[in-house]
Amino acid sequence: MAAEAEAKLNTISPTVALPAEKARAKALEFDRIADEVFAPIYLPIARRLLELAGISRGRCVDLGCGGGHLGLALAELVTNEITLLDSNPYALELAARRIKEADRERIATLCADVHAMPIAEASAGLVVSRGAMWFWDKEQSLTEIRRILAPGGVAVLGGGYGSPALKTEIYRVMSERNGDDFGARQQKTTQDSLPEDYAPVAQSLGFAEVRVVHDDTGDWLLLRKAAVSGVPL
Repeated sequence: MAAEAEAKLNTISPTVALPAEKARAKALEFDRIADEVFAPIYLPIARRLLELAGISRGRCVDLGCGGGHLGLALAELVTNEITLLDSNPYALELAARRIKEADRERIATLCADVHAMPIAEASAGLVVSRGAMWFWDKEQSLTEIRRILAPGGVAVLGGGYGSPALKTEIYRVMSERNGDDFGARQQKTTQDSLPEDYAPVAQSLGFAEVRVVHDDTGDWLLLRKAAVSGVPL
């Protein structure tokens, strides 16, 4: 599996690819934190994303999925086919193990760059992402998201912690683990890449609906592609 992952890593755009050892270490680090600290957030976030989207049919794509925690939470709530996409093949190895353990045959993994996704045009009813958009090129990523969305399809992108109480606890634990102010670190990471920073770009690309949502679960950008009359999602 390691050799296969390294081969996949070499096919990813050089703008996002990492050396194999660094990619493996990053995948393991993020996955450990997701398991040990962030685990309680995924189900409430999955519920909220589905509520915002108002869609429970069609293929769902989770961008920047990491070890698959959000995608597996979504699979508890809907019967859609789900694709977990990440540019780190070692993260997808971890996701694949979870899929197998959960016996979720309708979840697939895809190693790809969000800026050039090997996904058919107009094939996804729902696109979601948590905690990844801070690292994307706004125009390239949104152009690709609009391309893969089916008519009437919705994307909900952003970041959050599921509830104010969970956010407070995660900030406390992560500050203790890292020996710094986790909130300040997150503010620096997300600078100029918040949903409201993406919204004008989305509007210029012709999404039928562009809406920024700040609520107890997090900060989200909702994008809806125009529906085609007489064509169901």
